[in-house]
Amino acid sequence: FKTSSGATITVGGGDYGWLVNTSAEIEDLIPKIKEGSHISKVPTYKQTAATPGSSDLGNTYVEISLSGQHMWFYKNGALIADGNVVTGNLSLNHGTPAGVYKLKYKQKDTSLVGQDYNAPVSFWMPFNGGIGIHDASWRNEFGGNIYKTNGSHGCVNAPYALASAIYNNISAGVPVVLYY
Repeated sequence: FKTSSGATITVGGGDYGWLVNTSAEIEDLIPKIKEGSHISKVPTYKQTAATPGSSDLGNTYVEISLSGQHMWFYKNGALIADGNVVTGNLSLNHGTPAGVYKLKYKQKDTSLVGQDYNAPVSFWMPFNGGIGIHDASWRNEFGGNIYKTNGSHGCVNAPYALASAIYNNISAGVPVVLYY
């Protein structure tokens, strides 16, 4: 992955990418093998990515530098929004996991509820279970080293304007790339 800063990095983990449906492939291929047939076919996939090839992200994605505490959103190759964020609190072992994920869905005006919090948000965009991007009206500062001792429970806290710009331009399935 080529980052917005120009570095080329490898990002592992997450749930984004191509996944072959092995049971469907076995069911399809065994009879052909037994017949002695020669075939060439496109595999049956359980999951697909934006585009085939070595960089299957396409040109619409969210990029989050966990060490830099910054987020970018590209749509059709154009930078739509970027800004500082606050990710998971490292001192409490709530670090935001690196990887490439698919945005699951988006939701307006909801409350995020956990064991020790109930936080109303205007924009909720989950990508990894209960971890997602959202506005954080309770914060008056973003970026820097805040995440090390006063970070989130794992979510990506964004200023209202940044979360709004992404929410209004993103759809389910868009890749979210997180790296250190």
